[in-house]
Amino acid sequence: MKKYFLGLIILLFSLNFSYANLNYKSIEEIKSLNYELFQEIGFDENKMNFVSRVIYSTYKKAQHMSSEGASPQKAISLDKEAEKMLLRVLSKAELKRFNSLKHKLK
Repeated sequence: MKKYFLGLIILLFSLNFSYANLNYKSIEEIKSLNYELFQEIGFDENKMNFVSRVIYSTYKKAQHMSSEGASPQKAISLDKEAEKMLLRVLSKAELKRFNSLKHKLK
């Protein structure tokens, strides 16, 4: 159980800092950079827009948290919040596929 939490914390911090280092300028930029990936997953235009908004908001929150010196608990809550937002539009299968391909996001 400790290995799971340690792995989760390391993953979240790496996601946090990777989002913070991407320097997205807009939601449309995220969508255009990842359009082929979104099509591969099978997202329609509405899902692409929603996922791009979630990525952008998570990026902005991660950027703010890293500048404030975030704790691991905040990083975990940020990831859970993003997953809840994604589940509003995506099915569990789509979310699972998205998470498996998340490392390809630009």
